[in-house]
Amino acid sequence: MYEAHYGFTEKPFNLTPDPKYLYLSSRHTEAFAHLAFGHQERGGFVVLSGEVGAGKTTLARYFLSRLGPDTASAVVLYPALTAAELLRSILDDLHVEAKGSSLKDLVDALHRFLLEAREKGRSVVLLIDEAQDLSPDVLEQIRLLSNLETDTEKLIQIVLLGQPELLEMLARRELRQLAQRVTARYHIGPLNRAETEAYVQHRIQVAGGLGKVAFTKGALAAVHAVSKGVPRVLNLVCDRALLAGYARGARTIDAPTVRLAAREVQGVGPRLDWRGVAAAAVAAVVALLGAGALASLRSSPAIPAPKPAAAVSPAPAPPLRLGGLVLRAPREAATQASFESVRTLWGPEPLERTSLRANRDMLRRLDLPAILEMFHPERTDTVPLALLGLQGEQAIVSLLGETARVSWTEVDALWTRQATFLWRDSERLLQDPTRAETWLQGRLLELRYAQPGASGALALQAFQRDLGLVPDGLLGVRTLMALVTRGSAPRPRLGATS
Repeated sequence: MYEAHYGFTEKPFNLTPDPKYLYLSSRHTEAFAHLAFGHQERGGFVVLSGEVGAGKTTLARYFLSRLGPDTASAVVLYPALTAAELLRSILDDLHVEAKGSSLKDLVDALHRFLLEAREKGRSVVLLIDEAQDLSPDVLEQIRLLSNLETDTEKLIQIVLLGQPELLEMLARRELRQLAQRVTARYHIGPLNRAETEAYVQHRIQVAGGLGKVAFTKGALAAVHAVSKGVPRVLNLVCDRALLAGYARGARTIDAPTVRLAAREVQGVGPRLDWRGVAAAAVAAVVALLGAGALASLRSSPAIPAPKPAAAVSPAPAPPLRLGGLVLRAPREAATQASFESVRTLWGPEPLERTSLRANRDMLRRLDLPAILEMFHPERTDTVPLALLGLQGEQAIVSLLGETARVSWTEVDALWTRQATFLWRDSERLLQDPTRAETWLQGRLLELRYAQPGASGALALQAFQRDLGLVPDGLLGVRTLMALVTRGSAPRPRLGATS
């Protein structure tokens, strides 16, 4: 109803779990890292929990959208099923036909599919939403599915999403076998005040409303206070506040408007003036159809004639130089140019390539030039951007060979949080895991994370936490990259670019 008034391409605060609207707060970034780790390890269960409306489903959809063509996925949205119904739902999602209808026939069909997928080098992910509604019998069947394995690896990765009740279920003695197979778990908490403000701005940006509508500082504070940082409640309140602003012809949302919208959502106290909303709708229709339509619209007793609204100037649009470049850049050419910009900084020797989810703090800690995946609301794909330096609130970036100094705010508004790093494995540790383990102990001592005779796993976990990596205590590629590049060997640095 109000999209045209604010210049949105679509409603920014819809409740549907659209991955492009995902705002990766520190909590959601960590949760995604757990999902990615579970997928990489291909074993056991990943459990992601959070209160109602915490953003679990949106994050899961984003995770699924990032899986490549070498991964098949099945999603169960309504888990109040029998074991047989669950298996049929999984097979339907994977486009697999069973030879019979018995439980054994269904399991055998799934097993055959998983073995074929492994032979083709494909992985399989099963994601079950609202898992707290699973019955004990179905949970047992899911546990048995995790037994489908070869001598060296599990054939299916299972992700359980649920409310806090799911954690209580897994703590039961009768489910201890399943709980022991959980390799990664994370509980998503609410957004803090700063994250709430960034969340609102992010969704407005994605919907195309940047610079066309503004929430005042007081309004954003009110949004956090009434929503308690829960994304679903936040969406409801912001959507209703925009509707109220539309009814008044305003493009600036203030704190009283937010509080009125919250009372409307909660069903208490004064409510929105729906006659004003209807009047604004009439005005919009007249603008589209012409003044000749006004008489016929006014003839309806159900809708009063619109009252003139006070003119409100929209907030001035910020510079969109980076946004314009991201919008127009051909992906293939931008990919080649961005990787070349970073590769040139290293010199001619071969480099490793590692991708991970990141934020600005992680970029600063790794202190490595990176290729950032950027999006634009008017594009259906992403565009790689070379980040060559970070100096205070300024970033040095390169796109299609054009280097520029821009504000970090511009970069952050369009960054998907996916980053690729180039680095040099001079000692060839990736090719010799045994030597890598010996080298690890020395590096942790050098970086003062370990003490002689102390647990190496605990020291490695401390290092991983400081770098924003999953603290699993394992020497994976991402952790090895971070350890190698924290050494004293000459290398390009983000903070060294002038």
